[in-house]
Amino acid sequence: MVVLKQILSSAVALLATLQISFAAPASTVVEKRSLSSSAPLASDINGAHLLLLNDVDSETAKNAFLLLSAPRGYYDGMSACSALGDGGYIYIPGTAGASNLVTLLNNNAVAQKEVSAFSQFWVYNGVPGVLSNCLAVNKNTGKTDWIPCSTQLPTVCFNSVLRRVLLFQDTSRQVKVTTPTGTIQGWRDQNAFRFLGIPYAEPPVGNLRFASPVAKAAFTGTFDALSYKGICPQTSQDAGFVPLLLSYLENGATEKEDCLNLNVYTPSLKGAGQELLPVMFYIHGGGFTTYSGSVIIFEPGNMVSRGGVVVVTINYRLGMLGWFENEAAWGRSEIQGNQALRDQILALQWVQKNIASFGGDPTRVTVFGESAGATSIRALLAAPVAFPLYQGVIGESDPINIPFKTPDDAASISTYFLQALNCTDVACARTRPVDQVLTAQTTANAKALADDKWTTWALVERPSIDGLLIKTEFSAMVKAGTYNTKANIMWGTVHDEAGLFVPQYFPNVVPIANVSSALELVFNTAQANLMLSNPMFQPDPSDPDAVRNLFTRAGTEFYFFCPLRYLSRQMTKHKPVYNFRFNRGRDTPLVGEGYCSASTGRVCHSADIQPVFASGAAVPTIKQTGDDARFARQVVDRFTTFAKTGNPNPQPGLQGVENQNPDVTGVNWKAYDDSNPVFELNVQSSMSSNLENAECTWIETVFKYSFWTEVPGNLP
Repeated sequence: MVVLKQILSSAVALLATLQISFAAPASTVVEKRSLSSSAPLASDINGAHLLLLNDVDSETAKNAFLLLSAPRGYYDGMSACSALGDGGYIYIPGTAGASNLVTLLNNNAVAQKEVSAFSQFWVYNGVPGVLSNCLAVNKNTGKTDWIPCSTQLPTVCFNSVLRRVLLFQDTSRQVKVTTPTGTIQGWRDQNAFRFLGIPYAEPPVGNLRFASPVAKAAFTGTFDALSYKGICPQTSQDAGFVPLLLSYLENGATEKEDCLNLNVYTPSLKGAGQELLPVMFYIHGGGFTTYSGSVIIFEPGNMVSRGGVVVVTINYRLGMLGWFENEAAWGRSEIQGNQALRDQILALQWVQKNIASFGGDPTRVTVFGESAGATSIRALLAAPVAFPLYQGVIGESDPINIPFKTPDDAASISTYFLQALNCTDVACARTRPVDQVLTAQTTANAKALADDKWTTWALVERPSIDGLLIKTEFSAMVKAGTYNTKANIMWGTVHDEAGLFVPQYFPNVVPIANVSSALELVFNTAQANLMLSNPMFQPDPSDPDAVRNLFTRAGTEFYFFCPLRYLSRQMTKHKPVYNFRFNRGRDTPLVGEGYCSASTGRVCHSADIQPVFASGAAVPTIKQTGDDARFARQVVDRFTTFAKTGNPNPQPGLQGVENQNPDVTGVNWKAYDDSNPVFELNVQSSMSSNLENAECTWIETVFKYSFWTEVPGNLP
C-alpha cells in the first residue's frame, strides 16, 4: 500500500485551522454528537432501505431517499420517516417528478424486491394529518394519485444527509439494531447505514497480549457505534505529535492496544422475512504493520449503495503483537502464534453470529483484501477452521511467491524481538509499554529482513505454518487439493506491482552498469546473475530508466503475476477461478508526481484500492469523474456481482445496476484454463491469454519459485 503518512501532511494545517483537539478527537468535525435517546429500533421500522441511483461520479447530483418497505397507512408512514430524522417535504413536480422517483426505485435491486407486491407507495407531502386522501406514486404508470390515507403501502422518505468524507460527517440520523451481542446504535449518511467500532474481542492487553483473541462478552445497555474506535498500534508512540496526527487522519481513530473492533456498512436494515444481502468482509493491507479497517480510501459507502451489499471492515493486531511465536521456547499451549489470523477468524465468527441483524446473509460471505489482506486470504484458504465462515474470496495483489513462515523463521524474528525488548520470556514482554514494543519490532524486522531479503520490507511479518491453523505451505496444499476447494475464487494483480518499491530502493534513475546490484536488493547474487543471463530480462539500452523498469517487471512477474498463474492452473481442477489484472488505477489523494503516478502510465501496488471501493472522492477537493468514475463503476459492479453469485459475470436473474452497465455486460469474463486467461481491467476491459508466457515458464522451470526454494521439503 501507498504510505498515506507521507501524503497527508497538508491536512495538519487544516486541522489547526479548524481547531480540532487531537487529544479528544470528535466523531465529526462538523459537530460532536452523542447517542440520541429517541433513535428508533430498526425492528420497529421493519425494513428501511437506502434508495440511491449511485453512478459514483462526484459531480452528478444525487437524489437520495429512504424506502420503508413495511406497509403502513400514510400518517404512520410519515411518523416512521420522522423517527428516522427525515420527515421533510418531498416535492413531486407533476408526472416528470414522479416518473423520476419510480426510475430510481426500479433501478435499485434491493428496493425492487422489497416492494414488488405493491403498485403504489406513499411520499411525504407535508400535509397535516387531517385529510382522508393522501399523495401516492404509482410505480407502474409513473404518475401521482390521491388515494385513501388508510391504504397500507410502503413509504418513501427523504434521505437529506450528505455523503461522509474525510473530516466531515453528520451523525444525527441515528438508528438502533438488536443483535445477539446486544443493542448497537449507529447512523446513516447518503449511501449507508454505519455502525462503527464494534468490538468483536476482549482487549488484547495484559495477559491477553500475544494470546489468542477472546470473544467479546455481550453488551449491557446500548453500544455507541457512532465513531471509529481504537486502531492497532503501528507508529512510534514517542515520535511526536505529527505522526500521531497523521495516523489519526488516515484511520479516523487513535492507536491503542484495545483495537479489535469492526465496522458494518449496509444499504438495508431488513424487516421480518425480507431477503438478506451478500456480505463483503474486507481485510486491509499495509504489510501487517500499518493501517486499519477505517482508512479513508477504504470508505465503502459507494460500494454499499451501488452494489447492494453489506460491507464489514476490521482491525486486527499488527506487527509483533500479531505475529509472535516460538514453538521451541515455550510451545503452542501458552502462545499459539498467528494472533492476527486468529483475530480475523474471530471477526468472521462474529459476522456469522450477528450480521443478519444488519441485513447481511451469513451464508453468502465473500472475503476480499489487498496486499497483506490478500495474504491473509491465502491463509484463510489454508486454515480448515475458517472454511465454514465464508463462501468466496477476492485477493488483490498478494505477493504469493512469499511463502508462509516456517516455525524456525517465526521463532527467529520473535527472538530478535525479545532481545530488542531486553526480555527473555513472554511475561517480561507483556509488561513493556507499547512504544517499546513498536521500537523493538522495528529492530527485529530489520534483522529478519537482512536474513531473508527476498521477502522484501513489505512482508517481513506474515502467517506461519503453526501446525494448528496452517499445517503446511499454501502451494503444497494447492498441489494436494487440501486448501478450501469449495470457495469461489477471484484474484489478480495490478500491472506494475513492484513499482511501489522503486522509490524506496531507487529514488533516482540507476545507471545500466549497476543493474546487477539493483536486482541483488531482492535476489541473491546467484539469482541476479541467472536472471540477467536470460535475454528476456535485460535492461533496454534505449530506455533512460531501464534498470528501474526492469526491476519493476522482474519483481512483478516473480512475486505476483507468474506464481498466481501457476497456482490458478492447478486450482481449476476443483472449481472455476477468475483472474484479473488492473491496467488502470487511481493515485492516492494528494500524491504528487513520482515513479508510480498515473501520468507515467504505470499501475503500481495499491492503485486498485480506490476503484474497488469507488472511494475516489472520499477526501474533500478530490473528485471522481469521467473515466475515473466509469472505471470505478465497472470494478464495483464486477466485485459485487462476484459476491452475489461466485461469478463476476451478471446472471440473467440478477437484479441490479450490473445488468445495465455496458462495460460489464459487453465483455464475458472467462474462467481460468490452460490458455492462462486474464481479465484486463481498464476503461474498456478485455480478455487476454498466455500473457508473459515465456517469462513465466522460465521462472517456473529454471529460476524456481521461493515457495519451493525457501520452504524445506516443499517441491514442485
